[in-house]
Amino acid sequence: MSRIINTILLNLFWLSFVNSQQLPHSSLFTETRDLWNPANTAQGDKFYVDVFMRQQWLGFGSGAPTTGFAGLQVPFVEMNMAAGGNLIFDKTGPVSKLGLNLNYAYKLNEVLGDDSQLSLGVSGGFSNYSLNTTGLIVNNGSDDLINGGKVSKFFPSLGAGLYFVSNTDERRASHAFDVGFSMLQAYETNLLVGNQNQKRFSHYVFNMGTKFYGDDGVFYPTFLINFVSPEIMDLQFGAKYEVNNKFWAGLGYSNVSDISVQGGVIMSEFGSRYARLRLGALGNISISDNVSHLGPGFEVLVRYEFDMD
Repeated sequence: MSRIINTILLNLFWLSFVNSQQLPHSSLFTETRDLWNPANTAQGDKFYVDVFMRQQWLGFGSGAPTTGFAGLQVPFVEMNMAAGGNLIFDKTGPVSKLGLNLNYAYKLNEVLGDDSQLSLGVSGGFSNYSLNTTGLIVNNGSDDLINGGKVSKFFPSLGAGLYFVSNTDERRASHAFDVGFSMLQAYETNLLVGNQNQKRFSHYVFNMGTKFYGDDGVFYPTFLINFVSPEIMDLQFGAKYEVNNKFWAGLGYSNVSDISVQGGVIMSEFGSRYARLRLGALGNISISDNVSHLGPGFEVLVRYEFDMD
């Protein structure tokens, strides 16, 4: 049965590869923004270390999509710069990608008012694309792609983005507005696998949100668009409330008929009076008849923050 499932996955992937979302699905964890917008690298004056993992379709079996990354973000406050990188893993059935991405952001302060900031970011890296068809049971045994066994190719990745926040001083602000835009896979390379030459398409990501600060915490509604083509567009709506240095909880919805709930705890002064540890989890389930039978999914986030100022 697992071989049949993998065959279905392979066919679905190859049909969608020409014109579909080719990068990992965006998360409703706002902490993962640097993964899809380099201008979000090391916002503020904090040093970050992140580990993230997503497992989709728990009812599907061993071939279900799995994504993970480990990241590092370092601010250079005196130079108005930040740098970081992510090691990214993504696997669906016989298809897997392992990549390294490096980010750089330059920050312009007080662009549109006191405490506002505009960040300009660029990213570059590479990924190893691997297709392992060994052991698959297929109807057409003469398919050159299926008979290729295990093949892998490297391809480069370039991106750029900008991010604006109206107020970076969270201690004095009553509210703050943020907006960002990025272009990923800007270099639309062709990827030759066996005798198949497939194009990598650019992804465009737009996000916006507003933070409302209170005495005990902050309420943060957000909106995101992940655009590949008019036919491939993911819209996400989310909102979360975070109690200062204690915990957060939130809800989300995607136009792929996916609803989610997230929550996490915050451990302040973790190892240092200037450090915090965030532990978060997100669960999602599809309400669409087409994929609801594949089961729910979940995400896990671990983030260590250290205030450099």
